[in-house]
Amino acid sequence: MGKHERKSIEEAEKIIVKILSSKTLNGFDKRNHWFNHAFSIAKRIKKDFPKITLARHLGNSYDNTGDIMIIFNGKKFFIEIKMSDTKSGIGTKANISQDALTENYLFTRNIKSWSKFRQEKNHDKWVNDFLNQFTNYPQNILKITNPATQKEEKARYLRKLAKKRNKKAKSILDDIQKKDKKEKIEYLTYLSSQKQQKKMIKRFFILITLGIHRKEELENLIKKDDFFQKLKNFFVYYSNFNKGKIVIRKEDAGKRIEQILKKHSDFKIIFPVKVSHCKIVGVKGKNSKQLLQIVFHWKNIAQGIKTPCLNIFDLA
Repeated sequence: MGKHERKSIEEAEKIIVKILSSKTLNGFDKRNHWFNHAFSIAKRIKKDFPKITLARHLGNSYDNTGDIMIIFNGKKFFIEIKMSDTKSGIGTKANISQDALTENYLFTRNIKSWSKFRQEKNHDKWVNDFLNQFTNYPQNILKITNPATQKEEKARYLRKLAKKRNKKAKSILDDIQKKDKKEKIEYLTYLSSQKQQKKMIKRFFILITLGIHRKEELENLIKKDDFFQKLKNFFVYYSNFNKGKIVIRKEDAGKRIEQILKKHSDFKIIFPVKVSHCKIVGVKGKNSKQLLQIVFHWKNIAQGIKTPCLNIFDLA
């Protein structure tokens, strides 16, 4: 998420607080891209908590779970806001930093991150070698002096040609995707041999389920013991645009996590063979349940090209 979009969403969160506090909205508020989402979420929160005595935006502090704190019937409740202009799949939980598994102490040793692993594999070089098999790029692309930007523009150009059924362009992108998948699987095989910190995997699972997905929040909160105290009063409100209207969904994340923690005494990461994902499972005795699937992915242009990330899917 870019800085501009994040700022717009933070302003929308403040609009929700204004509405919950019965404060007057100004023209700037109403021009916010997420205004209709914010209005609909605030309306739903007021319905769920009809006598709010205080609403506060928690801001950019990474010491808190949630975006908004409210006081209802003398108790504090924490609310995380998730807004999307699209119809979101129920199973899609998060899109997080590429190195989140190694940055958040899920393994005991100082092991290689995915980004470091790719550097050692000369990822950018071999991608460029494939891209350079095409010899008829336009001059405006060849004149780009920044190597990363030129690589991305070459891939965009090939993607455009591939959509027009250019066999050479499609073949190059397919070859990059295949080698990138092989590289991902090699990295996951490396991870599978490392010793896991089950306590931190449990915390990681809880934070992701609570809607804590930003890099700084995860890295800060996963080291704290006291965020568990807020679990019982934590809710996530999702707003999605579907068939011309805004749909609101509320998740009692604290209650859901409590139920999962009662059923599972242990948490670990498993690594299925020959796939570019791993899974967090809950374990009790001889029984286990798949909870989250973590997919190694590239957000933009094509696989292997731009913006590596981890896509997380809710399996529970």
